[in-house]
Amino acid sequence: MTQEFLQDAIVEDLKQLFSHYTLTNSLGVERAVKIVPQGLPIREGDDEETDAEAPPEPYVAVKLSDGEVTAQDARQTVNVVMVICVCDPDPNRQGYRDALHIVNEIVRHYERDGIVANRYEAQHPIRWAAQEEDTHPYYFAAVGLPFYAPAIFKEVPET
Repeated sequence: MTQEFLQDAIVEDLKQLFSHYTLTNSLGVERAVKIVPQGLPIREGDDEETDAEAPPEPYVAVKLSDGEVTAQDARQTVNVVMVICVCDPDPNRQGYRDALHIVNEIVRHYERDGIVANRYEAQHPIRWAAQEEDTHPYYFAAVGLPFYAPAIFKEVPET
């Protein structure tokens, strides 16, 4: 097991979860929530004023935070953080609600079905956070949860 396999499995899992969920991006265009591994790709040559797909939001970035193997032949714990970004230019500053809705969908999903790709098991505690600083019209939140990954066994010939 490599951590990237877990990350890729979560990305695919969240793509399915949010496949029918749309929000408005910073150009006012309804679009699906984009799910990306680790960080947003750097855009090259996009014209944000004309390309409705150019702005990255709304998105969820699935980041590998850290991990731990506590003993030989033990399952590895991999901590994953899902960073959420939405855009809501409305001056009533309620965009945080869209970000928290995505948080709640992720938490509910992994509480209900905590197995990803038939091999990674979501654990507790599941943590979430909303941003404290003002970044209007962009609103951020995050979900953090540990996953158990299969153990890595020592490959030593038997004698």
